Amino acid sequence: MSPSPSDTQLVAAYRRGDRHAFDTIHARYHVRLERFARQMLKANPAVAEDVVQEAMLRASRALLRDDRQIDLKPWLYRLTRNCALDELSRTRTDSFALDDDEHGLELTGPVALEPEEATARRTSLRETLGDLAALPEVQRHALVRREVDGLSHEQIAAELGTTPQASRSLVHRARTSLVQERDARTADCEGVRADLLRAHDERRRASAASLRHVAHCGACRAFRRDLKRTRQAAAIMLPGPLLFLGAGTVKIGGTIVAGKKAAALAGIAAVGVVGLGTQVYGPGDPSPVAVTSKAVPTGRLAQGQLIPAGTAVVRQEVELRAGAVTRRALTLTCPAGTRVADLLRPEGARLSVSYAPGTVVGRRRAARIVFAPATLPAPARVTVTMLCKRPRGGSIVAPDQRPSSAPTHVVVDGDALLYAAPGGAAIGSLRVGQPVTVRAASGAWRAVTTDTRERGWVRAAALRSTP
Repeated sequence: MSPSPSDTQLVAAYRRGDRHAFDTIHARYHVRLERFARQMLKANPAVAEDVVQEAMLRASRALLRDDRQIDLKPWLYRLTRNCALDELSRTRTDSFALDDDEHGLELTGPVALEPEEATARRTSLRETLGDLAALPEVQRHALVRREVDGLSHEQIAAELGTTPQASRSLVHRARTSLVQERDARTADCEGVRADLLRAHDERRRASAASLRHVAHCGACRAFRRDLKRTRQAAAIMLPGPLLFLGAGTVKIGGTIVAGKKAAALAGIAAVGVVGLGTQVYGPGDPSPVAVTSKAVPTGRLAQGQLIPAGTAVVRQEVELRAGAVTRRALTLTCPAGTRVADLLRPEGARLSVSYAPGTVVGRRRAARIVFAPATLPAPARVTVTMLCKRPRGGSIVAPDQRPSSAPTHVVVDGDALLYAAPGGAAIGSLRVGQPVTVRAASGAWRAVTTDTRERGWVRAAALRSTP
């Protein structure tokens, strides 16, 4: 970057994994944002500083979620304004009754004499105000105007441009939501986790009451995440050692499988490969391995550097038996929205890998990986790594790695091939939307250079001129 980078350059650098870029953003704006927060809060500098830190935390996460264009300065001010409004909702201490005594939400009462009771009352007040702030705006407006300001439903309806009956419904739903949130906080964690387990086993969504509790309880939220990870791990791990029992029968762990499924499993084992587990690293995660590819900015991603937006790294560890390795071994699948971008050098035994025929880089989400013929003197574990990328404008190449000359054509045929010479041997595949530069023409053929800097010939009918 230049000595004084622009906001756009800083955002792009941070999305490429440069952590110092966000430090520069923080240094550039935090003083102005704190001044703005103090004007909104009318509070001491410490509160304004906390609000800005929360806004910056949200900004650091949001910038890595996608790569949409952002006008940084007004966007940061909006985030700070929202955080300041949240702080105002949390710290508002007006004492008023939110509901009838039957709902247990009466906030007024004598001052507690014991510290424990005072603490409990303050905690209850803070939680109820937080629940109130979380209500939909129209429900919150109707409830506060009804309970605090004492307006009639006719007056509230006039303010909201609706009917008195609709006003009553809004107040009722707001009261119900507050009671449900209070009940969710005090729900028994054991019962909630039992419901989460049943829902997990039955592959359905847990009850609304359980999900409300999860939103408030960090321990139950972690429990639910662990359930999801267990399912993902089970889906990508081979269930157990394969034992061949003869007559087309295979034993997987303690289960005996026969017929076509057994034949398929036997075919996998015949290759001498056993899958041990897949790991997926997304935007914002530290890269588990150094990456050298035109699909990443600057052409290189250091190990431990944050993975940029729109990019993912998929790794599969396999165990190879001693002997010959000559057939296809595994399939790697990119996360939703991304496509196969590059295949990295495997780690472990000295083996080479390549795509199986039919894999179109930048077009397909899954790729079959082929091990080059080799002979292993002993069993070995190998980790195969694939880079995935969300195509932009039909290209999976990072903008700063694309050819300097603008592409003149784009591929429109999904089955287009790249040939060594007109009508000669096919040397590769092209994908729909892939940018190419036409260098020469010969009848119905065009000599092209692709966005990945591959050269060859393609049929003219497979191309369309760019504007």
